[in-house]
Amino acid sequence: MDQSKIFRLHPKSRGNLSCSLLLLANADSNNESPNLCFSRYIYLNVDAEWNMLGITISKSILSKHADFSEQYLTGTDMLKVLIMYKDEIAMFCELYCSQFSKIFGLCPTDYFEFATPVWEEHVNALD
Repeated sequence: MDQSKIFRLHPKSRGNLSCSLLLLANADSNNESPNLCFSRYIYLNVDAEWNMLGITISKSILSKHADFSEQYLTGTDMLKVLIMYKDEIAMFCELYCSQFSKIFGLCPTDYFEFATPVWEEHVNALD
């Protein structure tokens, strides 16, 4: 899979960079190389040190969740979406498992299995 579809660098003011990592998109896997459709997506936005800044969700995902008012989510709202879509995200990220593992140190399935209880604990503590 073409990494340019997965990673995007964004120059910001004062020379800072941020990066977005595609966590979910529609994928037609009928071909050898999946064809991505971006009518439904989730991007993770990180800064130059790979600190999570927030997620960007598609309008189609936003429309299914009345409790979210905008496409860019941070904090507990971000974690709630990641928890809700963790299985779909893990399945999608398996399409580029080696790149995901280089960044997060685990395959997507293991990463989300270990991260989800931590995120749930954080959300419950703040709600």
